[in-house]
Amino acid sequence: MSGGRSLALLFAHPDDETFATGGTVVAYAAAGVRCHLFCATDGDAGRSSGIEVASRSALGALRRAELGEAARILGVHGVHFAGHADGALPEYDADALTGELVAFLREHRPQVVITFGPEGAPNAHRDHRAVSRAATAAFHLAARPTAYPEQLDAGRRVHRAERLYYVTWEPPPPDAPKRLEGVPATARIDTRPHHATKRAAFRAHRTQAMHEATFERLSMTPDELFALAAGTPQRAAMVADLFDGLAD
Repeated sequence: MSGGRSLALLFAHPDDETFATGGTVVAYAAAGVRCHLFCATDGDAGRSSGIEVASRSALGALRRAELGEAARILGVHGVHFAGHADGALPEYDADALTGELVAFLREHRPQVVITFGPEGAPNAHRDHRAVSRAATAAFHLAARPTAYPEQLDAGRRVHRAERLYYVTWEPPPPDAPKRLEGVPATARIDTRPHHATKRAAFRAHRTQAMHEATFERLSMTPDELFALAAGTPQRAAMVADLFDGLAD
């Protein structure tokens, strides 16, 4: 079914992958698509849902372990931990972060790349917005031999991914307390068959149990929505497959 298809997920924190794309990842991984995840921070600035941790670094280590388990449940082939400070990505050198993402794309050579939209998901998190900007730049620059040429000197090759998608969501109702809108959707992935696995992946993030009600309300929807941001045009205004029309 999948041929040589591959997917890259570029996110900021442990649990972003499950909240934003859990059902989609399960569906594609089960079909044989190779999925690789870049996680920019260890999530060490968050709370631990009552789990005792001795220090911020201990929380980061725990959240890395949780992400490893969640990724296994979802079917992610590999996780790259960049180890940047949680909550401080906008202060990190943007060119350096873009270079890390370019290297990741050149190493794993995905056809499709998923990241946050420019608004930073429904919570507009500053780390999400920083990753979106860097990932968008990296999508384009990974294909250019004049961008980060030191990576090519070290043995990597340029790579032109075929599509970049932003995570998005349905427009909020007029009476919603927060009305942040995402980029208009162009792809709708039916995730209902994978809800049990997606929930299991979220529960692997034990330190995030305090967010379970939010997860159920915002993430456990019948579909996961995406917006085509760059790359090969879709064959229709709305598709049910991120690889629609792409050759293996």
